[in-house]
Amino acid sequence: MNLRRAKRYHVKKQDIPHIVEGTIGRKEVIYGARALNARFPDWLDKHTEDYDVFSHTPRKDALQTERALDTHFGGDYFKTEPALHKGTWKVKSKQTGQGVADFTKPEGKMPSSTWIRGKRYVNLGWMEQRARKVLKDPESKYRHDKDRDAIDRIQLYKKESGKGKKIKRIARMIG
Repeated sequence: MNLRRAKRYHVKKQDIPHIVEGTIGRKEVIYGARALNARFPDWLDKHTEDYDVFSHTPRKDALQTERALDTHFGGDYFKTEPALHKGTWKVKSKQTGQGVADFTKPEGKMPSSTWIRGKRYVNLGWMEQRARKVLKDPESKYRHDKDRDAIDRIQLYKKESGKGKKIKRIARMIG
């Protein structure tokens, strides 16, 4: 890639989350680190670069996201390719090779979700259950640290948000 393309990519890369979110439709559900970060206070957030999205039409939605990003960047800066896991399509930057979104067809029906700021995010119970299932699978050992951390952060969030509810209830009782 030439320097002009590299500069354009790096100048515009901060727009990627906004563009990706704009392509996520009403029937799609965001999961993974972004689903946790959408609920958590900043101090519990985990840095993530990509979006994990459940979609009944993952290839179509990945291509739509790629086109929107390419249009915004003014050229062919992104590519869509099948992932290792069947039913998942990745949108990646051609400049860095970094993934920006994974669109996956859910096994069975779409997981239960909650609307947050105009987008659907999987429920915490589903995230916790999935992480616990992965921890029991020895073939998923490569994910165990990540999933243990997710469970810890979910538990901290539940504990902290429970305190806030209790304080609010007491304040209502007193006031």
